[in-house]
Order: sequence, then structure tokens, then C-alpha cells
Amino acid sequence: KPLFVLSAYRSASTEMARTLASDTRRFVAPNAIMCAFPYLWLWKLVTWIVGDDSGITTDEANGYLNKNFSKESLERHDNNHFAIDTFDGYFLSSHLNGLAFRFGPEVIVKEFNSAQFEDHNQYLFEHCFVEHVDRIARKTLHFNGMTSSSRDKTFLLKGHFLLSATALQKKYPDARFLAVLRDPLDRLKSGINHMAVNATLWQGKQPRWDWLTESFQQIEVSYCEREMEWYNNGSNGDHKYRLAVKFESFVKNFGKTMKGIYHDLLEEEILPNFVPPSKVSKRYTINQSLQELGVNEAGLKLQLVEYYAWAKKQ
Repeated sequence: KPLFVLSAYRSASTEMARTLASDTRRFVAPNAIMCAFPYLWLWKLVTWIVGDDSGITTDEANGYLNKNFSKESLERHDNNHFAIDTFDGYFLSSHLNGLAFRFGPEVIVKEFNSAQFEDHNQYLFEHCFVEHVDRIARKTLHFNGMTSSSRDKTFLLKGHFLLSATALQKKYPDARFLAVLRDPLDRLKSGINHMAVNATLWQGKQPRWDWLTESFQQIEVSYCEREMEWYNNGSNGDHKYRLAVKFESFVKNFGKTMKGIYHDLLEEEILPNFVPPSKVSKRYTINQSLQELGVNEAGLKLQLVEYYAWAKKQ
């Protein structure tokens, strides 16, 4: 019964996944290093040379691995390579989808839309991606000492791969799916700023804010429509395996929200003493508003009026 924290970009899904992963009694999850380099021998090597009792601390290793990321980028995402992170980001980087940001908004929409595939990549997301998930899951369980006769823990994976959700449920009929619902306009603003300050995408060139604004609006609308459909329309009892919680509830009513996740989705009554997420608002060096980006906020809200009504009920 794997659990997929399957949520939109910049929705606090990483915070949710890391909270759940801290319940090591219940979950095992691959960290970012494991997702980027899916080789058991390398995972073992890393545990020997990185850690509190080894020659290199995780902070030192993260500092080295993040040396090509700007301060502005790390403000948006800490890039902790030894914690759970966005799985499909690593999968797609191996397919060079980051190059889409050099070809304009039309290509970005086709290659960076986590809600729907194109004809040319349907097989990739319906078959190759699912098989890759399965291999990572089996390796992660094995790496953590699990055997076929002692499956007492749940595999946990986090990402935005909504376009593969149907194929994943077919592969794992008892899989659970969890989403964090954040205001789409907040996600959009955060997403555009985050990608603009990620220097690894632009390779020394100035970020194309106009490309990001045009493409990410289309992607956001597409994701909202698919997210609402997926979490609202389970069939044959599938809906009980899908749960969406509001971002505000996760932050402001943390204990109640986690209790609901464990009870309603995981059928579990025992919760660990989770550490609540910080309520301190972050200050970013670069933080363009939607107005500065030229986004018609009123028009976008009108386009997503059905999504807003649905999310409010969750």
C-alpha cells in the first residue's frame, strides 16, 4: 500500500512528505540522492562516508552539492539531498526536460506539465515512469531491511506526477494518494519566482520571466482541473484511497490535519509526535508579484472558480 504525496508544484507537499517520512515506524522513503542515483551500491557507499559518525557531515555534503545553486534559489527550496524530495524532478532531469526552458513557453507547457502527457511522451509516463517507481520502491524496501515476509512499513514517494496517477493505481490497487491544496495564485507566483532564480536552468543567461508567466499559467489551470477530477471522482471505492487537505489546515491546524490523514487515509490511530511546520513567513530576495508579472488575477480566478469552490469543501 504505497503512499504517494501527489500534489501541485509549490503547494507545501515537500513539507508534508518530510513530516510523514519522520514517522520511521510507518514509512520508508528514498531521499533525493537515492532518487537521483538509483543504485544500491552507491546508496551503501553514501551511508559509509556521509553522516554524523562518518568523515563528512550531511551539511557539508549538501553545501558541496548545492554550490551551483544561487542564494535566491536555496531561499525557495533547501535542496536537502538527504531528505525526501520531488521524485519526478530527478526522473525528468535524466530525460533532459530542463532544456525546455531554452525553447519557449510552448515547449515548457508540453514538457513540464505534470497533469497531462503528450502523444510523444505518453508511453514514458504510463509505462517507463511506473516501472521506475516500482524498482525504486523495491530497492528502498530492501535497503531498509524489508523482506517479502516482513512488510510492516509503507513505501512513501512525493512528487507532482498527476499524469501518471491512473497508471500507478492500476499497478498498486491499494495505493493511497494525498494532496495539499494551496491557492493556485500563490502556487503560480511561487513557481514562477522559483524557476526564475534557478540558475541551473538558464546556464548563465537571463531568466525569461515572460516565458515562465505564459507557460505556468497554462500549466496551473491544467493541473487544477486534473487534480480536482482525480481527488473528487474515485470509482469502485477508490475515493477512500484519495485525500486532499487544505494548505491552511496543514499550517494552522497541524495536529488535527495529521490525525485526519492517519485516520481517514491510512486507517491508523497511532500518531508520532510530529514537529509542526514553521509558521514564520519567509522573506525572499527576489519575489515578483503576479501584478508585476502581468498576470490577470481576476481573470484567472474566474477561470478556476469551480476549483476554488471544490477546494474550499476539502
